[in-house]
Amino acid sequence: MPRIQEIILPVLRAGLPEVTVTSWVPDVDHRSYPLVNVRRVGGTPVDMEFLDRQTIELQAFGTESLADTENLFLDARQIIWGMVRDQMVTPAGYLHSFADTSGAIQLGSPYTDTWRVQGLIQLGVRPPKP
Repeated sequence: MPRIQEIILPVLRAGLPEVTVTSWVPDVDHRSYPLVNVRRVGGTPVDMEFLDRQTIELQAFGTESLADTENLFLDARQIIWGMVRDQMVTPAGYLHSFADTSGAIQLGSPYTDTWRVQGLIQLGVRPPKP
């Protein structure tokens, strides 16, 4: 089963060209904003060869304002939803379902002078079509 980051990160990077898109936030010397981070935080295996439901933590970090950071989160979420809606196939696999399990939540940012908005999304994952 493909890693969810292998499917999502290239598409987010293409859709958000002015944004740093990562699966692990870089250290302070290599970090730039705005930043979107995608991290798998669990899921439910359905069929180990053909279908998986992976839950991601989608985080947006920004330096301009809470509203800009929330809009960045919503833009990233919309790109992911578009992948499901359009059944976009990538070399790593594709997403077949989308469940927004927590919505956009403002949280304190661990990084100085930044805003953070995060949400949890459960995504159905399939490997690439043969």
